[in-house]
Amino acid sequence: MAAGLNRDGSVLFLSCDLQNSTQFKQKSTDGWVATFLAFYSEFPSLLAAQVAAACPGLTDRLSLWKAIGDELIFSVRIRSERECSDAVDAWMATMLQFEIQHLLEKTPMTLKGGAFLATVPAPDRRVAIPRSVAISDGGSQLDVEETNEATLNNADSAAGFAVDFVMDFVGPSIDTGFRVLKFAARGYFVLTVEVAHLLFKHYNDDRTQRDRRAYLLGTHSLKGVWGGRPYPVFAIERPLQAATPEQLLAKAFGDGNNPGLVTDEYPHRSPSDVLEAIEAYRSAEAWQGAVHVPDAHEPDFRTYQPVIDVRRYLDNLTDTSEDRLDTAEDQGEENSVDDDLPLN
Repeated sequence: MAAGLNRDGSVLFLSCDLQNSTQFKQKSTDGWVATFLAFYSEFPSLLAAQVAAACPGLTDRLSLWKAIGDELIFSVRIRSERECSDAVDAWMATMLQFEIQHLLEKTPMTLKGGAFLATVPAPDRRVAIPRSVAISDGGSQLDVEETNEATLNNADSAAGFAVDFVMDFVGPSIDTGFRVLKFAARGYFVLTVEVAHLLFKHYNDDRTQRDRRAYLLGTHSLKGVWGGRPYPVFAIERPLQAATPEQLLAKAFGDGNNPGLVTDEYPHRSPSDVLEAIEAYRSAEAWQGAVHVPDAHEPDFRTYQPVIDVRRYLDNLTDTSEDRLDTAEDQGEENSVDDDLPLN
C-alpha cells in the first residue's frame, strides 16, 4: 500500500513563465538580477498569501516542482474539481499581482502560464531521483520499481526526503503538458484536455461560475502526443490589469464569439457547450490522459481503473537484491569440466 510521500491520484501542475526576459537581460546589464530574484522568492510568497485568503483548504499543499530558467512550475495533488478550480484561480491572481508589483511599470516583461494534469501511478509515475552520485553494486539484482516505491513509501516528510532525493514525475501526461504550455500567451492561460474537463465541468455545475468562458486556441499536432493527431488546446482568459487592444478589437467585432482576423484572439463558448467534445476526445482510441480524483462531484472523475491495477502490481513487488543466494538445491560438481575434455 502506498505510504509516506507516495500518494496516488491526479496531480495538478501550474506554470508561470516570464515573457521578454531575454530582451530585458540583454538591455538591462545588471538591473535584471533583482527582478529575477523577486520572481523566484516573491512569487511563491504572494501565492501562499493568495491561497490562505481565497482557498485555505489548499494551504501548504502547493509546492515547487521545477524552476526552469524563467519558468516556475508548482504542483498539488487535487481531491475535487473545486480544488482544481481554486488552485488555478489563486495561481492566476498571483500572476496578476506579481505583474503589477514587479513588472508592468518597471520592465518590458509580462507573465504567461498554463496548467496540466498527471495521474500516478498510471499512466504516469512519481520518481525518487538520488541527489548524490554513487557507484551501484554491480552484482545487485535490484528491482528499480520496487526500490523507487520503497523510497517514496519510507519518506516521512518532504523536507527529509529532499535532503537525499529529488521528487519528479514522468509519463505521457507530463510530455503533453509541456507541449501545450508552448501555446500560452499573456491573455490566455492554457489547459490540457484533462484540466479543461475538470474546470469546465465545475464551471457548468457551479451557478456562480457559469458566466466563465472556454476558449479554443486551435487543434495542433504535438510531437509524440496522441500519435500526432491534432490535439485541442483549450484556455481560460487571464484577468489582466487592463484589456489589450486586441481583446477590445475582437470584442467589437463579434463580442468575442467570432474574433475573425484579429491576431492571437480566439473563439469562446460557454463551458456546457464544449463538454461533449471533450468527453469524445478523452474516450477516443489511444488517448493517454487520465483523471483520478476520489472526492470529485462527477462520478467519472473519481476512479481511473489502471491506477488501482498498477497500485496492486506495485504493492506486490518484492525486492530480493539483499537475499542470500540459495545454492542448496544445486551444489554443482567440484570438477565441472566435461569428461571428454583433457584436464590440465
